[in-house]
Amino acid sequence: MPRILEDFARGDMAINLPPAPNSERADAMRIANNLENKLLARLSGENKAIFEKFVKTNLEIIELTAIENRIHGYGLGVMMTAEVFVTAGPDA
Repeated sequence: MPRILEDFARGDMAINLPPAPNSERADAMRIANNLENKLLARLSGENKAIFEKFVKTNLEIIELTAIENRIHGYGLGVMMTAEVFVTAGPDA
């Protein structure tokens, strides 16, 4: 079971959909991209390399956190579903 959840969380079993146009997520992504581009235009040399490494590392943290949250969330969903069937009886 953990392997299936991990594959699903990593997107190997589902399509990761882009944010809906004009959604809060799309707006936040647009703002972040604009700010990143403005900052990169002002940086050079070692400062630019440090910032690019920071951005890459931050994206990796976000991705790993999302995977862990999906795995945990689906595990909770399975437990809730199991509880419904285990506690369901003739009086339910």
